[in-house]
Amino acid sequence: MISKKEARKEQIERLTKFASTEQKIQEDKILTNKFLNHPLTINANKIGITFSMPLEVNTNPIIEQLWQMKKEVYIPRVLPQRQMEFTLYEPNTKLTKSKFGVYENWEENVKLSSNLDLLVVPGLAFSLDNKSRLGFGGGYYDRYLARHDLTTIALVNSRQKFTQATWPVEEFDISLKNLIIS
Repeated sequence: MISKKEARKEQIERLTKFASTEQKIQEDKILTNKFLNHPLTINANKIGITFSMPLEVNTNPIIEQLWQMKKEVYIPRVLPQRQMEFTLYEPNTKLTKSKFGVYENWEENVKLSSNLDLLVVPGLAFSLDNKSRLGFGGGYYDRYLARHDLTTIALVNSRQKFTQATWPVEEFDISLKNLIIS
């Protein structure tokens, strides 16, 4: 078994090569459709989701559709001590780019929620056997999920899917509850 650091490096290379392919575009469309029609999504009112980076499943069309479905969309913003919280994101929200290159909502009087009905969790790799995930290494989601018992789901393309984890799964790693596979 390789280290998490080495697994991340390999996965980032793998996903970067995959990012500009027609196959990824098609898989993103399939995952978007499956997610928007999933009972967990249909029955949720408050949904947490992040803006995707190019090597992740594209969440922009998902966010647009969630608004059309009259869902409340919450996006994460990072706080000191590797903590995060979720802020309401509406079409007219002014966003600020974080040090990680991710857009966050830092508007005054922004509505916060830790009581999300569904949380879409990003990652580099996901294991099918126990739904463990290899994240980006900051531990933000694991810390958040350790404090909030939420219904979690991940969108998993063919390059993120592993039968079982090839990386070490540690006791502080929080497994997900649901995976949507392309």
